[in-house]
Amino acid sequence: MATGILGTAVSGLMAFQRSLDTTSHNIANVNTEGYSRQRVELGTMPAQYTGAGYVGNGVKIENIARSYDQFINNQLRSSTSAFGEADRFSHLAAQVDNLVADPTIGMSPAIKSFFNAVNEVADDPASIPARQVLLSEAEILTQRFTTMNGRFEELRSQVNQDLNVTVDNINAYAEAIADLNVKIAAEYGRPSGDQKPNDLLDERDRLLNKLADRVDVAVVPSDSNMVSVFIGQGQSLVLDGAYNELTTQSSELDPSRLEIGLKQAGGNVQVITRQLSGGELSGALRFRDEVLDPAQQQLGAVAASIAMEFNGIHSVGYDLDGEQGGDFFSGVDEVPVTADPGNTNGSITVAYDPANIANIDASDYRLDVSGAAPATTYTLTRLSDNTSINLTNDGTNLVSDDLPGITIALGAPEPSDGDAFLIRPAYWAAQDIGVNISDPRDIAAATNIDADGVSVINGPMPGDNRNALALAGLENKLGMLGGNASFQDAYGQMVSKVGTLTNAARVSASAQETLLNNAKESRSEVSGVNLDEEAANLIKFQQSYQAAAQVVAITNTLFDSLLSGLR
Repeated sequence: MATGILGTAVSGLMAFQRSLDTTSHNIANVNTEGYSRQRVELGTMPAQYTGAGYVGNGVKIENIARSYDQFINNQLRSSTSAFGEADRFSHLAAQVDNLVADPTIGMSPAIKSFFNAVNEVADDPASIPARQVLLSEAEILTQRFTTMNGRFEELRSQVNQDLNVTVDNINAYAEAIADLNVKIAAEYGRPSGDQKPNDLLDERDRLLNKLADRVDVAVVPSDSNMVSVFIGQGQSLVLDGAYNELTTQSSELDPSRLEIGLKQAGGNVQVITRQLSGGELSGALRFRDEVLDPAQQQLGAVAASIAMEFNGIHSVGYDLDGEQGGDFFSGVDEVPVTADPGNTNGSITVAYDPANIANIDASDYRLDVSGAAPATTYTLTRLSDNTSINLTNDGTNLVSDDLPGITIALGAPEPSDGDAFLIRPAYWAAQDIGVNISDPRDIAAATNIDADGVSVINGPMPGDNRNALALAGLENKLGMLGGNASFQDAYGQMVSKVGTLTNAARVSASAQETLLNNAKESRSEVSGVNLDEEAANLIKFQQSYQAAAQVVAITNTLFDSLLSGLR
């Protein structure tokens, strides 16, 4: 560049033109998400030594820098992840809370109406209308169980859809971040590599924040100006210019349950569901594990308990025609069992234990078989908290004093080493329950035991209500939660637990939203565009540019004067 007054003036023109360009760029991106304000950093040109001292040669553009704070950006990313999880969990939990507490579709009114009808039959056991009302209320009760369970299944489908969409978004963001890594490294690698590609860096930070909204991430910069992104417990999602894909796959024992996997080199998939945290993905998984599954299991436990307790009394009573009553409710014959696809031909059969139904638990169980006979070990694991029960083979059944209201019979052939089974005592009970009789005369309201407790009465007993009174007494019997709660208590406990979790989630989401807004405000103070400030800069740089242009004009006048003197 030329030295002297002209060179100095031209350097100023170029510097202030770049300053005006940058200010215009800031103004244009005032509403661009993730944009960081840019500024031109100016430096003095090396001075020229003369006999009279050093004479300045103007100004140079050293860099166009963005206003950026790594700590604040990390804080924003962390707050985004925490809010994404809390907000998703709160939104989904509120749907279950509204469902179970709704008096029009909740179970409490239906249970109460059913037992009111049982009491009506006890008051007038020969009344066909009273018996018909009982059958109608029983149908309403079972339909209510089925309807609520169906709503839970709809929520489960919604969660599965959310998981698939979120995983697709994560993969798209991971691919875009890997591509940006390559572009940014290439820009840094130019001959003038000390200049930063600000807009590309902003775009990468924006995508990292979007990714953090879906799942908690750890971002590690590298010497090549790329970043690596890790999720879960150190699983790599992005490594410089490469990325790994997340995937969803059905659990082998429960096809309706989606697991999150990470595709490894060679196509292997590592299941990382329990290792993930933060973001919408974790919020949906937490909702499924902490709210939806326990609520559906507890609903099924109440349904199974009502059916088994009622059937146990009804089946030993006698109807209007003097015939012994059968099961009043259907759908509780066997407990669903799913064998692991890798099992041998061994099998088991699981049924509800009428004598121990009070201990039915709101959880799934996994039976694991290890070792060869006669030293085979049978371990029953409660999946809700991973506590284990050791079972003993008595030759026909697997027994223990701690079995949760079920019996486990060994099949032929017996299970062998490495076999596993998923046992679901409560999960499907609310869906499968139904009314087993349709004729009101078949309701077993009587008993054939005489008042002395020994003699047997044969034939119709239309005025006998002793069995109906026993059935009505089930309403207040402490027959659930280990003999500590009635049916209404057990259901109310579920409603209370869901309400507590929902309220806690709502409070947490509100707190995380405040923290997120604070983090956004902190970033805006550092990196945001202030239009008033930029307007002032426009005037300042415009005047500077005009002043430098005036120096060029003066230089031209001086040069003309010099040429005129030489003529």
